[in-house]
Amino acid sequence: MSLNDRTVLEREYATTARLEGRRHGVTGWLRGDEPWIEALVAVAEMRPHRVLDAGCGDGIFARAIAAPVVIGVDSSPAMVERARSRGVDARLATIEELPFADGEFDVVVCNWVLYHLEDLERGIAELARVVRPGGRFVGVYNREHHMDELWQRVRPELGADPDYDVELRGSFVRVEQRDTEAATLWETPTDLQRFLDAFVELVGPLTAPEGPYPFRVTRRNRVYVAERPA
Repeated sequence: MSLNDRTVLEREYATTARLEGRRHGVTGWLRGDEPWIEALVAVAEMRPHRVLDAGCGDGIFARAIAAPVVIGVDSSPAMVERARSRGVDARLATIEELPFADGEFDVVVCNWVLYHLEDLERGIAELARVVRPGGRFVGVYNREHHMDELWQRVRPELGADPDYDVELRGSFVRVEQRDTEAATLWETPTDLQRFLDAFVELVGPLTAPEGPYPFRVTRRNRVYVAERPA
């Protein structure tokens, strides 16, 4: 499994189908504190005028950001097209080479994307470059024991994302971690299999456990909130 292999990523994001299929609310029932809400709070705290959603995907999160100017970038033409269909000002670009001036944004968002970067240090440096002094980075990722009930049965190496605290501190200050916990419940093996099938390009075929059903997992997420020096 290589989450930053460009060939794999081009196949994975050639359409929006698998990304949309991995959203838990598509196949399961949700309960608890959703990390995207905490991320939106972290954005709103800045009362930003300009926000960049780096790796915006199909534009769901960017569309929910309350700011006068919200721009999304993604390296996938299909994702850019889908985000635009939702009314997002989406542009084709890579995070390692953002087409913006220094300090152009009050907040930069980068959710579930950093592990796709071939050059993580350069990518984070670019995200920091386009944030104004005193501005903010916000990013949602999966922390330790995320969905262990499922991943330990179908693919133990999946679950938690890398800890980005050290990397973020290289370009930002006051890196805060806001942890959330929620649950997803799949009523049937068919529902859970639909969710797992959305990972086939990234990690290969996965088979839903035999049971018991309803199948419940605990989602443990982390929202990184990092500040640029004023």
